[in-house]
Amino acid sequence: MYAGHFAAGLAMKSQAPRVPTWIFLVGVGFVDLLFGVFVLVGVEHVSVTPGQSPGFALDFIDWSHSLVAVACWSVVFALLFVRRGREAMLWAGAAVFSHFVLDYPMHPGDLALYPHSEQHLGAGIWQRWPTGWWFFELGLVVCCLALYA
Repeated sequence: MYAGHFAAGLAMKSQAPRVPTWIFLVGVGFVDLLFGVFVLVGVEHVSVTPGQSPGFALDFIDWSHSLVAVACWSVVFALLFVRRGREAMLWAGAAVFSHFVLDYPMHPGDLALYPHSEQHLGAGIWQRWPTGWWFFELGLVVCCLALYA
């Protein structure tokens, strides 16, 4: 759902023209950057699932993608912009948190409430519409880019 995340970042940019665009674009992808590092060092785990949408299973992504973790990463990312002022900090945090909001409809119940939580969240569009989920993302991209324009 990378296109949707970046489109959402641009939509947020339209609401805060004084905040640099790169803050939004890095912010919306921040937890995925962490996820990549966490997988490489063995903190989080994925497995390949050929023939099953989206082509991989996110076996354990609690430290980068759980609700509480994303809220914490939002604060951490926002604090990086304390010298840029309150507006930049708030939008930076919102950009990071938007990642969870946009992942929720797509993910098939692999988003933990907090790291190692028994309760997981996700509406599962990837699995409910294995060949059509991208229509949802395309619609989101079109709407966000319209707002940006």
